[in-house]
Amino acid sequence: MKRTVIGILAHVDAGKTTAIESMLYTAGAIRKAGRVDHGDTVLDYDGQERDHGITIYSKETHFTWKDTEIYVIDTPGHVDFSAEMERVLQVLDLAIVLISGLDGIQSHTETIWKCLEHYDVPCAVFVNKMDICRISEDEHLEALRKLSPAITAFGREDTEEQLATISEEALEAYLEDGKVPWEMVQDAFVRRDVFPCLFGSALKMQGIRELMDLISDLTFERVWPEEFGARVYKISSDESGTRLTHMKITGGELKARQKLTETEKADQLRLYSGNSFTLLEKAEAGMICTVKGLNETMAGQGLGFEENADVPLLSACLEYRLLVPEGSDILLLGRVCRQLAEEDPMLEIETDTIAKTIRVRIMGDMQMEVLQKKIFDRCGIHVTFGNGSILYKETVTEPVDGAGHFEPLRHYAEVHVRLEPLPRDSGIEVTSECSTDELSANWQRSILHALSSRHRGVLTGFPLTDVRIVLTAGKGHLKHTEGQDFRQAARRAVRQALMKGNSVVLEPYASFTLYVPAGSLSKALYDLDTREASVNVEEDGERMKITGRGPMRTLMNYQKDVLAYTRGAGVFSARPDGYEISASQEERIEEVGYHWETDLRNPPGSVFCSHGAGYAVEWDEADALMHVQPYREKKTDTAPQKTRYHVSEEEMKALIEGSSSNNRNTKKQYVSRRPVRAAKPHVSKESQLPPCLLIDGYNMIYAWEDLKELARVDITHAREKLTDRIYNYQGYTGEKVVLVYDGYKVRDNYGSTVNKGNMSVVYTRTDQTADAYIEELSYKLKGKYRVTVASSDGLIQNAAFAHAALRMSARELAGRIESIEALVHAG
Repeated sequence: MKRTVIGILAHVDAGKTTAIESMLYTAGAIRKAGRVDHGDTVLDYDGQERDHGITIYSKETHFTWKDTEIYVIDTPGHVDFSAEMERVLQVLDLAIVLISGLDGIQSHTETIWKCLEHYDVPCAVFVNKMDICRISEDEHLEALRKLSPAITAFGREDTEEQLATISEEALEAYLEDGKVPWEMVQDAFVRRDVFPCLFGSALKMQGIRELMDLISDLTFERVWPEEFGARVYKISSDESGTRLTHMKITGGELKARQKLTETEKADQLRLYSGNSFTLLEKAEAGMICTVKGLNETMAGQGLGFEENADVPLLSACLEYRLLVPEGSDILLLGRVCRQLAEEDPMLEIETDTIAKTIRVRIMGDMQMEVLQKKIFDRCGIHVTFGNGSILYKETVTEPVDGAGHFEPLRHYAEVHVRLEPLPRDSGIEVTSECSTDELSANWQRSILHALSSRHRGVLTGFPLTDVRIVLTAGKGHLKHTEGQDFRQAARRAVRQALMKGNSVVLEPYASFTLYVPAGSLSKALYDLDTREASVNVEEDGERMKITGRGPMRTLMNYQKDVLAYTRGAGVFSARPDGYEISASQEERIEEVGYHWETDLRNPPGSVFCSHGAGYAVEWDEADALMHVQPYREKKTDTAPQKTRYHVSEEEMKALIEGSSSNNRNTKKQYVSRRPVRAAKPHVSKESQLPPCLLIDGYNMIYAWEDLKELARVDITHAREKLTDRIYNYQGYTGEKVVLVYDGYKVRDNYGSTVNKGNMSVVYTRTDQTADAYIEELSYKLKGKYRVTVASSDGLIQNAAFAHAALRMSARELAGRIESIEALVHAG
């Protein structure tokens, strides 16, 4: 039996859900066709969707018609949820574009058509609500052919004549037999050379059977690859909060409990129809299914032989700050926001643990309202939104090289990259020109994965885009290199390249249509000129139609002005239309007020190691210290060059331990290929700095068993006991110590610091966590002290890691204190 995955796409209120309901009823999949206004349809089961009367989330159902298994994905029609619609396009075999006969082509219809063209999806058109429409089919066809002249009405007397124009072969067949072979129509449909069009009424079930026949007839038998492949198009949660991965199988088959990666397997396979599902033992190629048990997947990800999806065509262009009620649990809210960002990557929720702010990027007011309700349902926090700000982006104008080195104690990685500009709206491309002889394939995969993540620009701090990042060289250590080391080095390499290169600010543009009375034309043209827009003018009956394109920042809320000067007679509509270089660079940079020096999470400098301690080197001084020098200019003289080599004891030991032979004679001579650079000082300034120990107090209390038991009875006593032990320890070592206790949950707490000799006890203020305080302090003390952070909290350890500070676990600190206490008692 043939299989096909179809998507129903339309603007709001075109009748998508009603059309799917009619299909299910006609195919015998349901006993009664529900209605959107009655709230009893198969797909609109969500409370918010019923309240608003629109589709918000993509949902699946399926039925069999003739000899074809048809899997249907209903997509949102509201422009605010365009990203949800776009993700579905990646898995469709064909699309049905629904158009309301009452409304005709809307601006969102043009967006849908543009996306279908971008993803090369074959599509047919169904003009709905013809039972209550006064416009004729021919008038509709004339308007539709503005989208594409290849839109062809099927089931009419002139259909074959229209099909004869799709190719010379079709014309020859038509002239010979008076009919175009269906195989030619199928091929033309797949090539997007013809777009079948039908007319009807989904509510009255007129034309639905013909539409289902067309879908089945256009579907052909496919030979799928035997190797397993799948494409993830959505992440969601069921009513119990279980994470679900929605995918289309594109090759082979997926069995229940099958292992997909080294750490994850498909615990359960579900086939959904609305809110209900049946369990599957296996899902075969051509099917869509939902998998339970995968926690590391993301929308757009390819599994098996499938590559990850391209950068989405649509993106949010407004950013809002979440306003949180006083006393709310910010950490809980952050976790919920991260979960929502997994389900909808276009939200791009960003949490700043230092400033304790959460920013979210959304498409419009409707999406804002839905997000607000989601957050409240999941964590009980009623958030509001600050004023929206334009989401700018950055890119480079010419190729530039960058390098990043990350070598704190017991870690090592170095990465070299080249950034190259790409055409507008290309997103980020990542590739490698590094040979596997120079850098192993596994290490290259780790680096490329790190380079694929989002990068901040250095002018405004907004995302980097339209850039190809080329891995040119790198180096690791068999013993000391971990995956996160390459992530640190890779991100520093990109950051350094941006600091050295020429970056520009991009701003979002919008395409618009404006209808005004003829008497308001001059006012409209003056307004649009001051808003930096380019325009075209044409007559449209008694009105003037103005189309054009301009910066989003100048066109925001323009509808209010239009209503004012036309006294309610003007209509303005706009849609996002990509990014362009801003004509006023300095104004945009000053408007944002970003300073790369204070962006602690995105340092452009590198971290090197000397005498067992890491030390930071600024971005403009790091190139000379890199261990790989791929861009060093070749010397023009031909005199033989002498190179001195040496090997450290640590490297010698690693070589011996890594040998596959049983020969372990450490007295043998070993020669390293690593050249000695006389320019690098053997002893760093940082290694001679005085030590400073930063301690996360509550992390110690709940990690040390004796204090943990005491804290259950009296947290104050436990805190005092820890403070005394740390004070005694500091008195013995003489180093500077800062003991930090969380105070962010205490209302109206301004924070305090108590100094006891060379030890400070800090209680953070309300809305400031210990990890945020320690991260900020470790940055401030860099270059003044040799900082060590004591905590088993992964977030704090990563913050210390990024600032070249040493790390110490709670257990390690406890062991040191116990050893000193034992020495004191023995003495």
